[in-house]
Amino acid sequence: MIRNKKTIISFFAVAIVLLLSISIAYAALSTTLTVTMNQLTQNAMTWDIGFQTGTVTGVVTTTNNLATCGTATATSTTISGVSPTLSDVGDRCAYTFKIKNNGTIGGKIAAINVTKPSGQSCTVNGSTMVCGDITYKLHYDTATSTSLVAVGNTINPKSGSTATTKTVVLTIEHTGSAPASSDYTQSGFAYTIRYGQN
Repeated sequence: MIRNKKTIISFFAVAIVLLLSISIAYAALSTTLTVTMNQLTQNAMTWDIGFQTGTVTGVVTTTNNLATCGTATATSTTISGVSPTLSDVGDRCAYTFKIKNNGTIGGKIAAINVTKPSGQSCTVNGSTMVCGDITYKLHYDTATSTSLVAVGNTINPKSGSTATTKTVVLTIEHTGSAPASSDYTQSGFAYTIRYGQN
Protein backbone atom coordinates (compact mmCIF):
# COMPACT_ATOMS: atom_id res chain seq x y z
CA MET A 1 0.00 0.00 0.00
CA ILE A 2 2.85 2.38 0.77
CA ARG A 3 4.35 1.50 -2.51
CA ASN A 4 1.12 2.31 -4.31
CA LYS A 5 0.97 5.66 -2.50
CA LYS A 6 4.51 6.45 -3.56
CA THR A 7 3.64 5.49 -7.13
CA ILE A 8 0.52 7.66 -7.09
CA ILE A 9 2.43 10.61 -5.57
CA SER A 10 5.22 10.17 -8.12
CA PHE A 11 2.64 10.03 -10.90
CA PHE A 12 0.98 13.26 -9.72
CA ALA A 13 4.36 14.99 -9.35
CA VAL A 14 5.33 14.02 -12.89
CA ALA A 15 1.88 15.13 -14.19
CA ILE A 16 2.21 18.51 -12.45
CA VAL A 17 5.71 19.04 -13.88
CA LEU A 18 4.46 18.12 -17.37
CA LEU A 19 1.45 20.41 -17.04
CA LEU A 20 3.65 23.33 -15.94
CA SER A 21 6.04 22.68 -18.82
CA ILE A 22 3.21 22.71 -21.37
CA SER A 23 1.78 25.95 -19.88
CA ILE A 24 5.18 27.65 -20.03
CA ALA A 25 5.73 26.46 -23.59
CA TYR A 26 2.22 27.62 -24.60
CA ALA A 27 2.76 31.00 -22.97
CA ALA A 28 5.99 31.40 -24.86
CA LEU A 29 4.13 30.84 -28.18
CA SER A 30 1.08 33.05 -27.59
CA THR A 31 0.50 36.69 -28.64
CA THR A 32 -2.13 39.15 -27.46
CA LEU A 33 -3.43 41.73 -30.00
CA THR A 34 -5.45 44.78 -28.96
CA VAL A 35 -7.42 47.26 -31.07
CA THR A 36 -8.34 50.55 -29.41
CA MET A 37 -10.48 53.37 -30.75
CA ASN A 38 -10.21 57.05 -29.87
CA GLN A 39 -13.80 57.97 -30.76
CA LEU A 40 -16.59 57.22 -33.21
CA THR A 41 -18.31 60.13 -34.95
CA GLN A 42 -21.54 59.43 -36.78
CA ASN A 43 -22.48 62.31 -39.08
CA ALA A 44 -26.19 62.90 -39.47
CA MET A 45 -27.63 62.27 -42.93
CA THR A 46 -29.11 65.41 -44.46
CA TRP A 47 -32.15 65.99 -46.69
CA ASP A 48 -31.82 69.06 -48.90
CA ILE A 49 -33.56 68.83 -52.28
CA GLY A 50 -34.88 72.04 -53.83
CA PHE A 51 -34.65 74.51 -56.66
CA GLN A 52 -31.48 76.46 -57.36
CA THR A 53 -32.52 79.98 -56.41
CA GLY A 54 -32.43 82.99 -58.71
CA THR A 55 -34.08 84.43 -61.79
CA VAL A 56 -35.47 82.09 -64.44
CA THR A 57 -35.65 83.86 -67.80
CA GLY A 58 -38.02 82.45 -70.38
CA VAL A 59 -36.59 81.87 -73.84
CA VAL A 60 -39.04 82.53 -76.65
CA THR A 61 -39.42 80.69 -79.92
CA THR A 62 -41.84 82.56 -82.18
CA THR A 63 -42.91 82.79 -85.79
CA ASN A 64 -44.27 86.35 -85.77
CA ASN A 65 -42.37 88.10 -82.95
CA LEU A 66 -45.55 88.56 -80.89
CA ALA A 67 -44.76 85.97 -78.21
CA THR A 68 -43.07 86.99 -74.95
CA CYS A 69 -41.94 84.94 -71.98
CA GLY A 70 -40.73 87.27 -69.24
CA THR A 71 -38.93 86.05 -66.15
CA ALA A 72 -39.81 84.00 -63.10
CA THR A 73 -38.24 83.82 -59.66
CA ALA A 74 -36.96 80.61 -58.08
CA THR A 75 -36.77 80.12 -54.32
CA SER A 76 -35.66 76.83 -52.82
CA THR A 77 -39.23 75.48 -52.97
CA THR A 78 -41.16 77.56 -55.54
CA ILE A 79 -40.83 79.00 -59.01
CA SER A 80 -43.31 81.83 -59.45
CA GLY A 81 -44.08 84.54 -62.00
CA VAL A 82 -44.31 82.33 -65.11
CA SER A 83 -46.45 84.51 -67.42
CA PRO A 84 -45.92 83.85 -71.14
CA THR A 85 -47.86 85.42 -73.99
CA LEU A 86 -48.26 83.17 -77.04
CA SER A 87 -49.82 84.16 -80.35
CA ASP A 88 -49.28 81.78 -83.23
CA VAL A 89 -48.96 78.05 -83.75
CA GLY A 90 -45.44 76.98 -82.74
CA ASP A 91 -44.86 79.85 -80.31
CA ARG A 92 -43.08 78.49 -77.26
CA CYS A 93 -41.65 79.75 -73.99
CA ALA A 94 -38.99 77.67 -72.27
CA TYR A 95 -37.99 78.24 -68.64
CA THR A 96 -34.78 76.45 -67.64
CA PHE A 97 -34.10 75.85 -63.97
CA LYS A 98 -32.16 73.42 -61.81
CA ILE A 99 -33.28 70.99 -59.13
CA LYS A 100 -30.40 70.45 -56.73
CA ASN A 101 -29.60 67.95 -54.01
CA ASN A 102 -27.26 69.44 -51.44
CA GLY A 103 -27.98 66.65 -48.96
CA THR A 104 -26.41 63.28 -48.28
CA ILE A 105 -29.59 61.31 -49.03
CA GLY A 106 -30.62 60.54 -52.61
CA GLY A 107 -34.10 61.45 -53.79
CA LYS A 108 -36.71 59.84 -56.00
CA ILE A 109 -39.80 61.50 -57.48
CA ALA A 110 -42.73 59.99 -55.62
CA ALA A 111 -45.48 62.05 -57.27
CA ILE A 112 -46.12 64.77 -59.84
CA ASN A 113 -49.35 66.62 -59.21
CA VAL A 114 -50.61 68.95 -61.92
CA THR A 115 -53.04 71.76 -61.20
CA LYS A 116 -55.01 72.55 -64.33
CA PRO A 117 -55.58 76.16 -65.38
CA SER A 118 -58.82 77.59 -64.00
CA GLY A 119 -61.86 76.77 -66.11
CA GLN A 120 -59.93 74.70 -68.66
CA SER A 121 -60.52 71.17 -69.86
CA CYS A 122 -57.11 69.50 -69.90
CA THR A 123 -55.55 66.11 -70.49
CA VAL A 124 -52.70 65.20 -68.13
CA ASN A 125 -50.19 62.44 -68.77
CA GLY A 126 -47.29 62.45 -66.29
CA SER A 127 -45.58 65.83 -66.63
CA THR A 128 -47.37 66.68 -69.90
CA MET A 129 -50.61 68.65 -69.81
CA VAL A 130 -52.61 69.67 -72.89
CA CYS A 131 -55.24 72.38 -72.41
CA GLY A 132 -56.90 73.24 -75.69
CA ASP A 133 -54.18 74.55 -78.03
CA ILE A 134 -51.56 74.93 -75.28
CA THR A 135 -49.18 72.13 -74.21
CA TYR A 136 -47.20 72.26 -70.95
CA LYS A 137 -44.25 69.90 -70.45
CA LEU A 138 -41.38 69.35 -68.02
CA HIS A 139 -38.28 68.17 -69.93
CA TYR A 140 -34.80 67.25 -68.75
CA ASP A 141 -31.85 69.21 -70.17
CA THR A 142 -33.36 71.05 -73.19
CA ALA A 143 -36.71 72.35 -74.45
CA THR A 144 -36.74 69.77 -77.24
CA SER A 145 -35.63 66.78 -75.18
CA THR A 146 -37.89 63.76 -75.26
CA SER A 147 -36.71 62.85 -71.76
CA LEU A 148 -39.57 64.06 -69.57
CA VAL A 149 -39.68 64.44 -65.80
CA ALA A 150 -41.48 61.37 -64.43
CA VAL A 151 -42.36 59.53 -61.25
CA GLY A 152 -39.45 57.26 -60.29
CA ASN A 153 -36.72 59.59 -61.61
CA THR A 154 -33.88 59.95 -59.14
CA ILE A 155 -31.37 62.55 -58.03
CA ASN A 156 -28.14 61.45 -56.40
CA PRO A 157 -26.85 62.87 -53.12
CA LYS A 158 -24.21 65.57 -53.21
CA SER A 159 -20.64 64.54 -53.98
CA GLY A 160 -18.39 65.80 -51.21
CA SER A 161 -19.39 69.44 -50.82
CA THR A 162 -20.73 69.80 -54.39
CA ALA A 163 -24.51 69.65 -54.87
CA THR A 164 -25.90 67.30 -57.51
CA THR A 165 -28.11 69.11 -60.03
CA LYS A 166 -30.66 68.19 -62.68
CA THR A 167 -31.54 70.68 -65.41
CA VAL A 168 -35.29 70.89 -66.01
CA VAL A 169 -37.06 72.92 -68.70
CA LEU A 170 -40.72 73.93 -68.45
CA THR A 171 -42.10 74.48 -71.95
CA ILE A 172 -45.40 76.16 -72.70
CA GLU A 173 -46.23 75.89 -76.40
CA HIS A 174 -49.06 76.73 -78.78
CA THR A 175 -49.59 73.31 -80.39
CA GLY A 176 -52.98 73.95 -82.03
CA SER A 177 -53.62 73.86 -85.74
CA ALA A 178 -54.46 77.55 -86.12
CA PRO A 179 -53.93 80.84 -84.29
CA ALA A 180 -56.59 81.71 -81.73
CA SER A 181 -59.45 83.76 -83.18
CA SER A 182 -59.77 85.80 -79.98
CA ASP A 183 -57.71 86.64 -76.90
CA TYR A 184 -58.01 84.30 -73.93
CA THR A 185 -55.96 83.42 -70.88
CA GLN A 186 -55.09 80.30 -68.95
CA SER A 187 -54.19 80.96 -65.33
CA GLY A 188 -53.63 79.01 -62.16
CA PHE A 189 -51.67 76.07 -63.58
CA ALA A 190 -48.99 74.47 -61.39
CA TYR A 191 -46.71 71.47 -61.16
CA THR A 192 -46.00 70.03 -57.72
CA ILE A 193 -43.09 67.57 -57.68
CA ARG A 194 -42.78 65.52 -54.48
CA TYR A 195 -39.48 63.78 -53.73
CA GLY A 196 -39.08 60.88 -51.34
CA GLN A 197 -35.98 59.13 -50.08
CA ASN A 198 -34.29 56.89 -52.64
